[in-house]
Amino acid sequence: MARWAAAGIGAFMLLATNGEAAEFEHVRSGEASIRVLLRNGYERSATFRMLVDDIDSRPGVVYVASTIRLSRHMDGALLHKLGGSPDVPILRVLIRTGIAGDYAIGILAHELQHVLEVLRAGSPADSAAMATLFGSLDDQTADSKFETEDARAITSLVLTELRANRR
Repeated sequence: MARWAAAGIGAFMLLATNGEAAEFEHVRSGEASIRVLLRNGYERSATFRMLVDDIDSRPGVVYVASTIRLSRHMDGALLHKLGGSPDVPILRVLIRTGIAGDYAIGILAHELQHVLEVLRAGSPADSAAMATLFGSLDDQTADSKFETEDARAITSLVLTELRANRR
């Protein structure tokens, strides 16, 4: 009986965290709409699945949330403010609320690629170190927003896979 009670409490805690059981260990959201994007991207795009699985295999946690507006007319952003510790960084990704569907999944993939760039480089200690890291990765375009060619390529690849695997 005690074993059933403990299992019930554990399940309740998972449900209480964000309204449903966690699907991914290190990529999380408290918003149902974001969890739907994550689930659809994971199910329909091998590249998106690779991004999430790679992040899930590394120390660190990524919280994805929606926001009404981002600076510089962006649709998504990896915030340069880190939480957690150098051993287990906590990163935040924001997705603009006015986007949806496959385009939103592509933007989310783009930002998850940036998360991987940070995790692969070793967690920067602070915002300045994060800016330095992306400054070194940036392709130095005139409208630079700390952008990388890999993130742009991931967006395109994921959108192609989503178009090929429509629901």
